[in-house]
Amino acid sequence: MAQRPQRATRRSMAEITSQLTEDEIAEGMAPDQPFAPLAAFDRVEMSLQEKLSRAQAELQRAEAALAAAMASGSQGTQIASAQLEAALAENDRLKAVIASAAPGQGLAEFRYIDTSRIEDTLPADRFEVAYSPDEVAGLAENIRQRGQDLAILVRPKPGSAPGEAYEIAAGKRRLAACRLLGITVLARVRDLSDEGMLAARFSENHHREDLSAFERARYFAHTMERTGLNGTELAAIYGVDKSLISHLLKLTLVPDAVVRSFRNPRAVSFRKARELLEVLTADPSAEERIVRSLQDLAHRASRGDASAQEAEEVSTALAAARRQIAPPRARKRATARPIFLGRRQIATMILREGRWQVRFDNLVNEDLIERLSDRLPSIIEELQKELDGSTTAA
Repeated sequence: MAQRPQRATRRSMAEITSQLTEDEIAEGMAPDQPFAPLAAFDRVEMSLQEKLSRAQAELQRAEAALAAAMASGSQGTQIASAQLEAALAENDRLKAVIASAAPGQGLAEFRYIDTSRIEDTLPADRFEVAYSPDEVAGLAENIRQRGQDLAILVRPKPGSAPGEAYEIAAGKRRLAACRLLGITVLARVRDLSDEGMLAARFSENHHREDLSAFERARYFAHTMERTGLNGTELAAIYGVDKSLISHLLKLTLVPDAVVRSFRNPRAVSFRKARELLEVLTADPSAEERIVRSLQDLAHRASRGDASAQEAEEVSTALAAARRQIAPPRARKRATARPIFLGRRQIATMILREGRWQVRFDNLVNEDLIERLSDRLPSIIEELQKELDGSTTAA
């Protein structure tokens, strides 16, 4: 392929993509950029099937380029091999995305959409800390390295022209990550009713272990306020017992000033939130003590006070409300440990309720996991002997 002439200035990928010709898109290349065969695809709206077709075409070109380089003894064999490896990985990823679609989900529903066309019109379901720059940047880096494996869910915006605008039902963090990367987002487009939108948002977050009681409570309250539905109707839409909604709605009586005083209100459990509510109901003047104590704790922590940094906020708040001295927080061991194979994270060990769980990446081969489970007893036995030996030597 002829070398493109170098230009005096480099333009952003967004500027370049807006001026791509159909031939350049078909080639998967953008002017003045390092070789990245699939980079332009990530910035062009298309269906999932179209993207797979173009990725397969790129794979065929990469195979032919490697064969030609090997036949001619060219020094470009290593580059051609790397290009082929990248094309193979992208094809495998897209096929895995297609295979993950549940039965009955038409492939035509999946599209790569410009993130600027997608709006969020539903009641807030998370505190802003859930979309902190670090959280979004971490997810963005994962998508940059591995691609987006799970589609967000959107509907065409009512009253808009076809393909002009969409409203998101589920997948806000993935959308934010793709916006940060400046790429299109894989979305499943469905004609959802207002009730269907609410149900999809609730279904996405209801079983999340990091979704706090305060977030659940506020989501239900905002939904009822915006839709005019009552607790019984919401329970029917979401498929939950109406008593759950009733219990959670009571938490909205905890004053906003108290909730905002927590550095991370998501860390407050349902039980502790109810304790706060009970104390505040019995003694409304406790609100001022709670806010003041949490502000003082945050100030001391920001100045490097180790005891303040280790203190548990909700214990501090309850102690202040009851005019007690907050107990020191026991230092916790790490509750999550990543497992790497080379430079790639393949699993995470998580400590939950006193038990360690191992969660493997969904791209890890099942045969590998099966063999690991077979060998795990002997590995544990060997490690236990090492531990016993080191204890005896000590």
